[in-house]
Amino acid sequence: MTARIDAGEPFLKHLNVSKTPFIFLTAETDDFDEETIAAWQGEGFVTTYIPYGDGGREYVDRMHAAPDQVVGLNDQYAIVAFGDAASTCLEAYVKSTPRLAALVAYYPSRIPDPQQTRYPMHTTVLVHLTGNEMKVIRTPEVLGIQGKKRIITKRIGDGLGLGGELKLSFQAYKYPNVESGFAESDLDEFDAAAAGVAWSRSLGVVRKALRLASDIERVRDEHLENTRKGNIQKALSITSSNPAILHTPTLTGGFHPEDISDFYTEFFQPCPSSLNAKLLSRTVGVDRVIDELSLSFNHNKVIPWLLPGIPATNRRIEVVVVSIVCIKAGKLETEKLYWDQASVLMQVGLLDPKVVPEKFKEKGVKQLPVIGAESARAAVREGSRRINELIEDW
Repeated sequence: MTARIDAGEPFLKHLNVSKTPFIFLTAETDDFDEETIAAWQGEGFVTTYIPYGDGGREYVDRMHAAPDQVVGLNDQYAIVAFGDAASTCLEAYVKSTPRLAALVAYYPSRIPDPQQTRYPMHTTVLVHLTGNEMKVIRTPEVLGIQGKKRIITKRIGDGLGLGGELKLSFQAYKYPNVESGFAESDLDEFDAAAAGVAWSRSLGVVRKALRLASDIERVRDEHLENTRKGNIQKALSITSSNPAILHTPTLTGGFHPEDISDFYTEFFQPCPSSLNAKLLSRTVGVDRVIDELSLSFNHNKVIPWLLPGIPATNRRIEVVVVSIVCIKAGKLETEKLYWDQASVLMQVGLLDPKVVPEKFKEKGVKQLPVIGAESARAAVREGSRRINELIEDW
C-alpha cells in the first residue's frame, strides 16, 4: 500500500524541492498503526507500508524490490521497521544498499553483534530497545571464513544518564519500564512518553540522513506573535487539530481548538501593557523549540493564566518562564510552560516566607525555602551573590 500526499500539503516539500522524501514502514501485521503512518506523512514523507508476512528470504526480496518501484534513480529512502521486521532488516542491510540513507529499528527481537557489525557509512542506523536482555546474533570467523551463526543472550545496560544511550557500534537507546509495541498507538503496550522521545530521535535521524531541512522556529515565532497581538484565528491556523496548551503551575490552557480559542481570547489577552519579555536562550530540536524567557511587568490587572482569581496588587513581578513547544507537520501540537509559582506568590504578597506552620517550627524551620524576584534576576544575570543563601552554614 502506498499512501501519497496531495500536492502542496507536505510540510517539507517546499524546503526540499530537489528530491522526494520516501519512507518504507514495515512490521508483522497486514495493516499498520494509522497514527504512525499519518505522522510520517504529515512531515512530508511519501510512505509505503510493507507487511512482514512469513518473513524469510521472500520478505527480504520484497523489501529490496519495493524502492525500485517507487523511488527515483537519484532519490534516497529510509526504512522504519518494527519487531521481527526490524530484526530481519538489521541483518539484511549490513551489506551496502546505495540508496538506503537511514534504517530505524523499533524493539527488534534480536540484533547483529553490536561489537562486530559495521553498517555502510552512507546508511545511518538507529535502534530503539526495551527490556533488560537482548538476543545477539554472532557469526564466528576463522581465517576469513565465516562460521555458523549462533544466537546468544546478552544483558543490556541502563544506558547513559536519563537518555538511555547505549555504547554500541551503531546508534541505540534503551527505554526502561516499557514493552515492545510502546511506539504504536493502537497497541495496549503504547506509552506516550517513550513514543514521543523515540519519535523525535527517529525523525531527526531520517531528516539528517535525507538532508532535509525544517523550519519549526518560524512556526513557533509566528504562533507567539499572533497570540501576543490578539490574532487568535491566525494563531489557530498554524495549530494542529488536536492541540494542547498547558501552563503547568496553574493548570490553565486548553486541549481542543475551541477551548484554546476561548482561553486566548478571554483569559490570556490582553497582556499587561507594562510587559517586558526577553529571550534568554533558545534550543531548537528536531520537533521542539525550548525558550527560556524573562518576563517583568506590573500586576495592575487580573492575569488569569498566572494568578487566577487574584485581583490587581500593583506590585512588580519578575519571573523566568520556560516554554516547550512541539511542532508536528508544520503546526503547533503542544506547548507546556513552567515557572516558579512560589516566587510569583511571594512577589505579590500572597506568600510570606516567615510564616511557617507550627509543626515545622517545632522542628527548627525558621522560614520557607522560597525566593522572590531575585531568582529571576539571577537567571538573567547568570549569577548572584545570594546563591545558596537558603542553605544553612553554606
